[in-house]
This record gives sequence, structure tokens and C-alpha cells, in this order.
Amino acid sequence: MKRLAFSLSLALAALAAARQHDGTLGLIQTPNNGLPALVLPGGTFEATLREEARLALVGDAHTIPLNTTWRDVPGPAVVATCTVPARAPQGAYAIEAQAEDGADHTARAVYVLESFPETYTVAHVSDTHIGKDQRHPRVSDAINRDLAAAVNNTDAAFTLITGDLTETGALDEYRRFLEILDLYAMPTFVCAGNHDRLEDHYERFFGPLAYTFWFGKDGYLAFDTKDFLVADELGRQDADIEVYRRALKPARWTVGFTHRFEPSMGMRSQITLFVDNPLDFLLVGHRHRANTEEETRVPWGSTPISIVPAAIDGRMRLIQVDPVAIQPNDVIQAAKVTK
Repeated sequence: MKRLAFSLSLALAALAAARQHDGTLGLIQTPNNGLPALVLPGGTFEATLREEARLALVGDAHTIPLNTTWRDVPGPAVVATCTVPARAPQGAYAIEAQAEDGADHTARAVYVLESFPETYTVAHVSDTHIGKDQRHPRVSDAINRDLAAAVNNTDAAFTLITGDLTETGALDEYRRFLEILDLYAMPTFVCAGNHDRLEDHYERFFGPLAYTFWFGKDGYLAFDTKDFLVADELGRQDADIEVYRRALKPARWTVGFTHRFEPSMGMRSQITLFVDNPLDFLLVGHRHRANTEEETRVPWGSTPISIVPAAIDGRMRLIQVDPVAIQPNDVIQAAKVTK
């Protein structure tokens, strides 16, 4: 019943979805439906906008104005620390912004939760490949709709979707992916894969390529492995990963999620994530199959790896997290690929 009520709240919040006319992010950059904020009543979250605005949460039957404190950050953006009222009802909310130059609202951007349980389930989905419509008798959208429905029938607290969201990175494929994403009845966190790297389309739809979030005592770190040189040392990601990993150091568990792990990925990132302060677990996709015996952990460290087969083939995995262990379950054939 609680999941049903939460789903109804989500569906009504989704009716307020705006973004820009082409589906890309507008005034509101984060949170969004691929990088939502998880917060308890009375708690705070951060929102990144192109300019200061009046912010509110829009739910199924009410609008909740937010108290905000603003600060400047490098680049053409500002960040608001937003306080959720202590009596805010549990549910999924759109975030709405009213600025001098216009308005914006983004669906499924903020989740007000009752609590952060000590034991919970994570759904791991990867390689949705929206637009890869000749692989199976059923088109990619149909397969992924059924897979989303299967995830909704689990007790997953949230879903991680680890890249190759699209087949070619085309704008229309991202728009189709957004329609699939909003079928999920729980928070969804995404990252980019090598098929998503066309121009800056991923960033225009979902924002940062690397980020962190907390689920209670546990920290999750997304990092970018979409490029031909995997997690190379040419950009700023090495520095971001160092900062993020330090920030997550107090976590009970720290879980990394990205599209792929390659032994040849940038050495500085590998030292940070797997040697100096090793992640407790790494979740990846990319290979369209599960782990082999040789792929159970990183080659030069203690971090275990779980590879999930491709959603385009109708497959997913659930991960059990508790105070003692992080345990991937067997792969689930969640959707049919034939008519």
C-alpha cells in the first residue's frame, strides 16, 4: 500500500514535468529525475540553478515553499541550500522555480522519505540502449517499460542505471529514455556510458557526470567512464573523485557506480578509488553479461565488482545492503525480448 501511495504521488508529480521544450534541463539543473535529492522532513538538500529563484516542492495535492540560502559557485550557476518543512508529507515531488526571467519545474526531483533503513535493496539496471530497435523482435522502449514495471514490483529503495542509456546519444533517444525513466516508482540515479557520449547531450539532460549522494549512513559515488580513454587524467574528474571520496569517508558503506571498469582506466582515479581509500563495492554494466570468476574484484585491490547484464536484453539485478554486507543477488530475466 505504501508503494502504491508513493507511486500515485510520483505520477501526479510527473504531470508537472517541464524541462525545456526539447527535454533538456532549463533553469533547474539539479536535482532532476536522473539525480534526485533524498531528504527527511526537516532536512536540507542542495539545488543548482542558472539564476536565483523562488523554489517550491509540488506534490499531489499541495505546493510546499522552500526556505533557501544561496551561494555562488564557479561557472554560470548558483546553488541553493533548501530546507524541507518538518511536516512535509512523504512522497515524490517536482521542484518548481520562479525567477524574473521565467519559470521551470522538474518531475521526480525530490523524494521526502520517512526514514533511511539500515537494511534495504538497490535495483541495478544498465545498458537500456534506447533506440537499439533491431536487436530483438520487441523495440527497446517496450522491453525497458516492462523492466521498469518489474523493478516497481520489488522493494527496491532506489534504482541505479549505469550507462548506455541510449544507442547513439541522439537527442530523440534521450527524450525516449526520459519517458522510460519516469515509469520508475522510486528514485532513479543515472550515469553515462560510451554510447551516450555524443557531444554534450548527456550533460544537457542530466547535468554532472560525477556526483555523490547519501542514503542514510551509506554513500554512493557516480563517476564517468563514457570516453574512449576511460576515466582519463585530461579533465577535472580526478580532482572531483578525490574530493568526493574524502567527503564519503565517514560512510558505513561507500559504493561506486559507473558504466564500466577497465584495468587501463586513469591511474589517479584508480589509486583514489581502489588503493588509498578503497570503495566497498563497485557496480558496473557495459559487458552485457554477468561477472566471470576473474571479474569478482579489481585486479590490484580489495573492492568487489558486480556486473549486471543489459536491460536491452530484459535483465537486471537486485543488491541487498545491510550492516554486515553488500550482497548482489542472482540476475533476473525481468522482461521478454520477443513478442
